[in-house]
Amino acid sequence: MKKSILAAIGGGIVIAIIAGLWLAQHTAPKTVTNESETTKDEIASKLKVIASFYPLYEFSKNVGGEKAEVFSFVPVGIEPHDWDPSSGDIMRLKETDIFVYNGAGFEPFVDQIIDSGEYNDVLFVESAKGIDLIQHDSEYDPHVWLDPILAKHQVAMIKDAMIQADQKNAQYYEANANLYSAKLDELDAKIISGLSSCKKDTFMPFHDAFTYFADRYDLKIFALSGIAPESEATGAEIKEFVDFVKENDITIIFAEELIDPRLAKVLADEAGVKVMILSPLEGLTQEDTTEGKNYISKMEENLENLRMALDCQ
Repeated sequence: MKKSILAAIGGGIVIAIIAGLWLAQHTAPKTVTNESETTKDEIASKLKVIASFYPLYEFSKNVGGEKAEVFSFVPVGIEPHDWDPSSGDIMRLKETDIFVYNGAGFEPFVDQIIDSGEYNDVLFVESAKGIDLIQHDSEYDPHVWLDPILAKHQVAMIKDAMIQADQKNAQYYEANANLYSAKLDELDAKIISGLSSCKKDTFMPFHDAFTYFADRYDLKIFALSGIAPESEATGAEIKEFVDFVKENDITIIFAEELIDPRLAKVLADEAGVKVMILSPLEGLTQEDTTEGKNYISKMEENLENLRMALDCQ
């Protein structure tokens, strides 16, 4: 944990700059010009929600709708496994109503923030709480959001928190959550249909993020790296990967949009296969944001690339 984080938790001397930080540091700045007093009052009355990283931002935004101002802790284009919040990021939490995080060890800084006792007015929402987590060795797999059905659980956790914080708009949050959950059901049905007639059942993602997804849709995975994507492969592991590719008639291996693709390209060159993108949805690129892509559309892109890798009809 960075010393700047400890300093932010331990002291409140920079409270005066919180308001500026709140507007300056979120990932999608919103500019309002010539706003009336009524508009200012409406903005002030909205729930202020910070989500730890992209998919939870997307879920929170859909549940909160016009009643919530939702921001992402991790900036656009940053891979969250490698990211630690700055002191300014930590101080922003003092001005938020709800902080939505994944849990399962994905955000190791959260427990220390909660235990500091300085954020007792913030409602912390562990969105993966209650899910039967998969364990690899002694480490929990946090990537539950890649299973649309488990994502519905996270949406429900977010909805419950918003209702708790803003009971007068309970029906609004309930309706939005139901609407988005229906979209997740549609996504699930589309994936089931899209993967129903495939010649292969094994794919090679870049890092070990797709276990929940694979379990949901009766697939197998052989990841190029571990739970965190920054782990590096040894020469012996690369040989193992190449042998696996050849033995299992793999024609496509996957890289990720926010990770250096060199390992995937080295393996692809060694094995004579193609590299495509399979997104773990841990963040969007700036290009994705500009093009208006979201969780649903990115998962649909994943499906199309998987269909090619699995030789689906």
